Amino acid sequence: MAGGNPANIRDWEWGMVYAFDPDVTFVEATHVPGDIDDELHASWLECGLMLGTPGVAMARQIERTDVNSWQQGRVKEKTKNPKTDITFTLLEDNEITDYLQGEASVPGVKKLYLALVFKEADTGYVKRFISKTKVGLFAASNNYSQDIEGTEYTGALEPVSGEYWIVQKGIPA
Repeated sequence: MAGGNPANIRDWEWGMVYAFDPDVTFVEATHVPGDIDDELHASWLECGLMLGTPGVAMARQIERTDVNSWQQGRVKEKTKNPKTDITFTLLEDNEITDYLQGEASVPGVKKLYLALVFKEADTGYVKRFISKTKVGLFAASNNYSQDIEGTEYTGALEPVSGEYWIVQKGIPA
C-alpha cells in the first residue's frame, strides 16, 4: 500500500456509462459479470458518448457535527447521513437519453441500474462499477445550442448493505 509509484497513476483513455434495459427484469446472478474477464450482458445498453472532462463525478457527502466540552472544546465528532451522487454529461441523443429525458412528459426521476466502465490507455487496466440498486437519474435541462455541450444527468445512489457498487478491476484476460 505504499505510495510514490507513478505506475499507480491511472490515465483513463475511455469511459462509458451503461444503463440496464428498462424492459428486461434485472437478475444479479445473470446480469452482473462474475469478474473483470467477463463482458457485460447484452441487456446493458451504452448511454452514448460522454463528455471526457469531468467524466463521471461521484460527489460524496456526510453531515459532521462537533461534540464540545467546556474544558477541551471538541472531544468527539458525530457523523450522519452519508450519501453519494453521480453526475455525467452525455453528448448523444439516442433511445436511452430520450427515455431519461422524457421530453414530452412532466420532468421526473427515472430509476435504472447503471454500469460505469473506465479503461486505462497504456496498460488495458479496466475498472467497472455496477450499481447494487437502481439509480435515480434526472436531466435538469435539455440543451439545444450551436455549441455541443451535451445533457448533464445527476443520479442519486441508494446503498444496499452499506454499499453502492459492485466494483470489478484488473486487466481482462
